[in-house]
Amino acid sequence: MAKAKTERKKAKAITFSKKLIVKDITLEAKILGIASGSAEIFAEKVAEKVAKWAEKRESVTEDDINMQIAKEINRYNKDLAFVYKNRGKII
Repeated sequence: MAKAKTERKKAKAITFSKKLIVKDITLEAKILGIASGSAEIFAEKVAEKVAKWAEKRESVTEDDINMQIAKEINRYNKDLAFVYKNRGKII
């Protein structure tokens, strides 16, 4: 009888980067048709707040970061917040 192997996905460790958050937000904003000038402004503000939030925690997941981005970005654009709230989910 053969043994079934079960493999778990190992969580990849990624380094938190405000630059990557800004880049990601501006890319998503571009896809939604948001003006790039205003997207860059609020992307910087959101990335700064998320960075301050993340500094207080020992470890955070990508989902945690996406939810925090959604929370902060909701002040600027509700459609973009929806994108971040539902990342990784089938809509």
